Amino acid sequence: MSDDTSPQRPKPQPTGITAILSAILASNPASAVVPVVPADTLDGIVERVRAARASSVQLLVPEGVPALQSRRSFTALRLVLQREGINILVISPDAGVLEAARASGLDTMAVGDSSPPRPAVAASAAPSPARPVINERDAEFLRALDHVPSQNRYAELSDADAAFAASLDDLSEAVATVSPPPTEKTAPPPDAASSRRVSAADIRLTPEEERRAAAHETGRQSAAPPRRTAGQRRTAAPRDTVRAPRRTAIPARTSDRTMIIGVAVAVIVVLLLIAFGWYQANRVSIIVGPPVVQSRSQPFRNEVIPITTADPGPNPSSLQAAVVQADATFTVQGQVTTETLAPVGRATGQVRIINVVEQPFLLPEGAELLGRNSDGAEVRFAIEGPVTVPPAVTTTSDRGRSTTYGEIVVNVVARSPGSASNVGANALTQLLIPGMQPIISDRGNLLIRHEAIGGGSDQMQRIVTEADVQRVLGEALTGLYNAGMEQLARQIDQNVLAIDPTTIFPSSIDLAQPDAYDPPLIEPPIGQPVDPANPVFRLTVSTRFSALATPRDRLVNKQLEVVVPQHFLQRGALCNANERVGFDVAGWRWDGSKLTINGAVTCTEYGVVTADTLTQIRRALVGVSRSDADTILQQFAQQGLISDYSLPAIQTLPGFDFLIDVRPASASS
Repeated sequence: MSDDTSPQRPKPQPTGITAILSAILASNPASAVVPVVPADTLDGIVERVRAARASSVQLLVPEGVPALQSRRSFTALRLVLQREGINILVISPDAGVLEAARASGLDTMAVGDSSPPRPAVAASAAPSPARPVINERDAEFLRALDHVPSQNRYAELSDADAAFAASLDDLSEAVATVSPPPTEKTAPPPDAASSRRVSAADIRLTPEEERRAAAHETGRQSAAPPRRTAGQRRTAAPRDTVRAPRRTAIPARTSDRTMIIGVAVAVIVVLLLIAFGWYQANRVSIIVGPPVVQSRSQPFRNEVIPITTADPGPNPSSLQAAVVQADATFTVQGQVTTETLAPVGRATGQVRIINVVEQPFLLPEGAELLGRNSDGAEVRFAIEGPVTVPPAVTTTSDRGRSTTYGEIVVNVVARSPGSASNVGANALTQLLIPGMQPIISDRGNLLIRHEAIGGGSDQMQRIVTEADVQRVLGEALTGLYNAGMEQLARQIDQNVLAIDPTTIFPSSIDLAQPDAYDPPLIEPPIGQPVDPANPVFRLTVSTRFSALATPRDRLVNKQLEVVVPQHFLQRGALCNANERVGFDVAGWRWDGSKLTINGAVTCTEYGVVTADTLTQIRRALVGVSRSDADTILQQFAQQGLISDYSLPAIQTLPGFDFLIDVRPASASS
């Protein structure tokens, strides 16, 4: 080894591990050398091996690499890289590393650990330092490499591509003969021996192995051979010797060109992806229906749809549902908020009834006396109990004949309470007996006489009125409907079935009619006073509810979409062959016993949306707002060019027509 300051001398031949690696790379151009440093992790080593992009990798492992000290580490490394088709050869002076690599199933190569390099001595005649001899296994490996044929790299290329590649290789070989300018070498610091990495130059071979490895290097550095054609390169017979790898002092132009092309292709791909993403994000579709040539409608009302509890199959003509019934009751509390002058006491008194005939007169139960009060209003009094008026008695004496009228005094009570039932003396003038004509006092067989009758009175009270009941009736019916829904839901397995709210009968609208529920119970009744200390009343409403329970994922409206067409199609053809049949269900009703539907069957003949119309629509919608687009499409519909349309849910349509896709609806939709 020469001193750093000595004149430039001919370049030394590669020796040691350098010659070994040169021979390996020459025998297998698809191989690569990956050095490992002590700070590397297992993940980092895997990434560096992948970055080498080679199917065969020689891993240079120095002593003291923590990540490669166990069999588990090498097993993981082998499994990861074998899945990617990469073979590993572990080269290391560390016996522990080699043992762990072999145990995990990897190929290994042991090399001697040379002492760290020392500063060069100026004397040119100084003997070369002693070199360790590799073992016989490594020597045998090198001898085997001498017989590995080189790979024909042009076998799979066309004539034109092979000629171009051969020209580049000749240029690369010519450039490789130019030696790079010598660089100054610096001796490592004295304390660098302990942290020095194991390099390829630290390994030396025996003189015989050096001569064999140097022969390849010497043959490569000889004068450049005549330029060969691509055909000669492809048809050249494999050589027995291993070609030494080319030096890479100057990067090959092929690699630069490939890298530039790769970068350009990557940029183009990224730009295309960005453009495609922008196009997809901003593109909108507008569906227009074909124009209607003619249409006719056949309405139907109260069409009964059959109901079954079994699965009707893929083409059902009946609705799958179960009938559910439940009783419900709901009570609300109302309050009387106003006071009313109300009659309290009833007028009571006594009345004399006089019989002027000689026959008794029976007054049955329910007989009444009728008269008028001071205001001229009619007042009725009931006679307490059935009574008999005695007959008149006639006697004869020397003084002549005399008649004594029969009479009776009865207790009477006013039929209506209040001060209006008070009457003056002899105000009661008629006797009312059920089934008989009224008997008027002093005009027949009876005379009615009495003093003034009083006792009727009025006072301010809180009375339950019809207005008070109506004020809380709506709340009571709402609560009744909700209670009915709860009771219906309790009758089914809610994990399988669901009560369709559109089939609940009576519905919330039906409950607006008094005949949809039982007569309400009011406590106290209308017209009766409430407790002054707690002026409230209770209103209770009740009825029986009925509904249809359907499968949870197929309510009535969803089933009718399939059931109604099948129901009508069973009757035969509804429209002509050139017409499209449609079914419009306007509503349905469950009345507790049957399900009926209302709607119409439509037969429509459609035309074709022309390409010119689609172009006009697309151009008219460029950059307009959604409301303006709706107006524009309505104008096209009014002109008979389209029937209907569907706009996307955006505020403004794109400003480029190629982003607007106007398509006609399918003829069968």
